[in-house]
Amino acid sequence: MYSYILLTMCRNLITFLRETFLNQYIPFDAAVDFHRLIANTAVILVVLHSAGHAVNIYMFSITPLSTLSCMFPKVFVNDGSEIPYKYYWWFFQSIPGSTGILLLGILALMYVFASRHFRRISFRGFWLTHHLYILMYILIILHSSFGLLEPPRFHIYLSVPGIIFVGDNLISLSRKKREINVIKAELLPSDVTYLKFERPDDFEYKSGQWVRIACLSLGTHEYHPFTLTTAPHEDTLSLHIRAAGPWTTQLRELYSPQSVAELNGYPKIYLDGPFGEGHQEWNKYEVSVLVGGGIGVTPFASILKDLVFKSSMNAKIMCKKIYFIWVTRTQRQFEWLAEIIREVEENDEHNLVSVHIYITQFAEKFDLRTTMLYICERHFQKVLNRSLFTGLRSITHFGRPQFEPFLTSLQEIYPEVKKVGVFSCGPPGMTKNVEKACQILNKRDQTQFTHHFENF
Repeated sequence: MYSYILLTMCRNLITFLRETFLNQYIPFDAAVDFHRLIANTAVILVVLHSAGHAVNIYMFSITPLSTLSCMFPKVFVNDGSEIPYKYYWWFFQSIPGSTGILLLGILALMYVFASRHFRRISFRGFWLTHHLYILMYILIILHSSFGLLEPPRFHIYLSVPGIIFVGDNLISLSRKKREINVIKAELLPSDVTYLKFERPDDFEYKSGQWVRIACLSLGTHEYHPFTLTTAPHEDTLSLHIRAAGPWTTQLRELYSPQSVAELNGYPKIYLDGPFGEGHQEWNKYEVSVLVGGGIGVTPFASILKDLVFKSSMNAKIMCKKIYFIWVTRTQRQFEWLAEIIREVEENDEHNLVSVHIYITQFAEKFDLRTTMLYICERHFQKVLNRSLFTGLRSITHFGRPQFEPFLTSLQEIYPEVKKVGVFSCGPPGMTKNVEKACQILNKRDQTQFTHHFENF
């Protein structure tokens, strides 16, 4: 378990394999979920393994040395003593016992700080404790070296995944050494920080992919993942980062006008990536549905700009229509995305993109306030072809989206399309609702929906 879990963390290898035929048979996008599954299974086996050894140690601690030397002649020598080794010797003075105790302590730290709660309140704690994996593998090798019950075997299982993992990390390490100049930084509403920085000469990526960045000016080497909001044809790269934790909050403060003035310029960053994920599959479907909630709209900013650019260049693309559903609490929550949508609308000459904005602040669908807002919005849209709230041509709705009726309408509009790609990114509750709607509709003998999602 702890050998092959390394393969789920080979990000460069997974990104490469996603582009091969193996992607049809292996769900590479579920690598992180599979990582958690292996880890949870392994910890159950660790508990059973430790309980079994506790029983063994009790039996050994009451067994005379003469008997132990007969059972394990390669380990114990009969010196004529009938006094058995006490339990504390097995736990704290033997190699399997002492390394086992240390392994349990290390695993406890790693699992506790890897939980969702601790990861949110202290990503640095998660980062530091997870890097104890190096010590963990050393201790596992030592743990089995005593060879009390069976010959050491862990190194056999570790060799191939270990070599692949080291090679994958060396690729990332070669990129991490390059400093990237930040060209522009803005503090946008809703605690969103906009960073625009240089694009390395050999940096090739696809819309919807993500990168990891580090900023040494924050006093840490932590790398954090964010989705690129620029399209592949652009000469620079950009990120929109919401301040949702200590690191992102400090980053926002670091790139504030006051801090930049004190530092006489923008602090540089380090870049690792790009890495693949399910959202980059949007162009493999004739019809795609993009559902973004909160800061989860970032991958779709890149996709929308990429689609419109390719269309304007008359490039051959399979995707003929994109429906973008933007779920936001208020119309002002992510104003930066409204600017990107406005740019897309102005350049969308072939009407490839249909945008629907759902404002969820108005919880009651049919109360008087919402009804009046709805009437004003529809009148404004009809007269000026613009939304009263966003200033966009996009249709604005009040309340939460009903995914099942929406997807059902697509089955009726595109009866000739066999598969529609559905891509969602946002809170787990939203992605679960999209997944549920897709599962219900896929039971029908009509257009099928393939759902790719990412939670944050």
